[in-house]
Amino acid sequence: MPNTSTTAIAHTPASVVDWLTGFLAELLDVNPDQIDPATGLDMLGVDSATTLVICAKARDELSVPLRPREVFDNFTVDALVRHLTARQPVGV
Repeated sequence: MPNTSTTAIAHTPASVVDWLTGFLAELLDVNPDQIDPATGLDMLGVDSATTLVICAKARDELSVPLRPREVFDNFTVDALVRHLTARQPVGV
């Protein structure tokens, strides 16, 4: 029997935008209103070390595995949210 237990819960794109902008604001010590979801993460101050923290937090908070390469390939909040929400299991 396949393992159907999971701690993952479905997140809407809007809730993931809120979570990610709030997390980045806290991490970068800025107001969440200062984070434009269409701005490149590098322009917001995200670097390779911050990317590792984003990956760990996405795994812990969203139950979605995320690799640094995926962050760099989706390097705006909007793009990363699309990537993260597309990866959710069907029916969760």
